[in-house]
Amino acid sequence: MNHEESTFLDRRRLFDGLKTDLADHIAETVRKRRKASLALAGGTTPGPVYQGLSNLPLPWEKVSITLTDERWVSPEDPASNEYLIREQLLHRRAADATFVPFKTNHAKASGGASVTEKRISPLMPFDICLLGMGPDGHIASLIPGAEGYDAAADPAGSRKVAGIHAPNAPGSPERMTLTIPGILSSRRIVLLFMGQEKLNVYNDAKEGRGNSPIRDLLSQKKVPVHSFWAP
Repeated sequence: MNHEESTFLDRRRLFDGLKTDLADHIAETVRKRRKASLALAGGTTPGPVYQGLSNLPLPWEKVSITLTDERWVSPEDPASNEYLIREQLLHRRAADATFVPFKTNHAKASGGASVTEKRISPLMPFDICLLGMGPDGHIASLIPGAEGYDAAADPAGSRKVAGIHAPNAPGSPERMTLTIPGILSSRRIVLLFMGQEKLNVYNDAKEGRGNSPIRDLLSQKKVPVHSFWAP
């Protein structure tokens, strides 16, 4: 299986290119399957893409959306990925989409993992899983060295969702994330990242160097990965 790469001269073109790609795939998937499911990244990077998608004339009423990971804070907290999706995407025309949240009332993310997994399982396999990438090569909240990371990053694991505790993670140390098996429960994975530093990490991972989740993602042959990058 050949993974794809798209590079752009600048970030404006990157966001426009990814917006068009996602819109085309959503429309085509609904045409073929009569519905589409998306697992979407949080953080600040994809915001302009979500804003651009929100007013496109897509069959949003047939689209279900969930997250790739969540910070264990109130959904009203701006650090929440649910908050980002609701503010940036689920308005205007995209308000007709169905959103399935990660956050539960459990004190810890690990306590709510089985509830969330049951919630999102009807959406799997995701038609599109959109991931960002950290400077350490982490994807979703699969943060190397975090408590719970080894089990969540195990490709042979059975859980699709797991709690993670990463003391130095911004926003909240307590996270819920798709596991590697959860991410690979997708028909297509899209990776969005920017800047030379992250490109270096990506290229190392592509060559099998380092010990990051992105390396494992690029080495697998089960699900196609399409990377989008700009300086």
